[in-house]
Amino acid sequence: VTAALTGTALALWPQGTAPADRRIEDVTGRVSAAVPAAWAGQVRAAGWDPGVLGLRAGHQPGFAVADDLTRWQDLGADVNGVFAGVLEHGDVTAVVDGLDHPQCHYDGARDRTLALWFARVRSWSDCPGGGSVVEAGLTPPDGGGQPQVYVQIRTDDGASAAKGVLGSVRVGG
Repeated sequence: VTAALTGTALALWPQGTAPADRRIEDVTGRVSAAVPAAWAGQVRAAGWDPGVLGLRAGHQPGFAVADDLTRWQDLGADVNGVFAGVLEHGDVTAVVDGLDHPQCHYDGARDRTLALWFARVRSWSDCPGGGSVVEAGLTPPDGGGQPQVYVQIRTDDGASAAKGVLGSVRVGG
């Protein structure tokens, strides 16, 4: 059955190649991002509670996508994926600045101006499983406040995909 489905899927793309990225969105369609297709094995798109980051509790649009969501919380696990969640209240930059992964090597913080966002990006490498973690807070470039997006990216091959993922984040109505 898997071989038949794979063959059918490959026939849909020219020259038998699958797209490099896949756009993932939450169930409301409010937040989305393009992620490497190899990471898009499992998706949880029902939203999230910003209270887990010490912000005002409540349900907000968000999704997690990874090659193994069951091991997402374990920095010792070989997992590649993205979490993106909308924030309607609070200061995502302050949240990102307060995060820490002491079991990993801290690589530093930087500010980036993307096409649609101003991003505060902090990164860690050499986590117990050999991977890296990128934590980012996305805010409107005009400083207008809302909406904001919290993004966490985990990868086992360095943080090179992070810039593309961050630049692809979209928030609708």
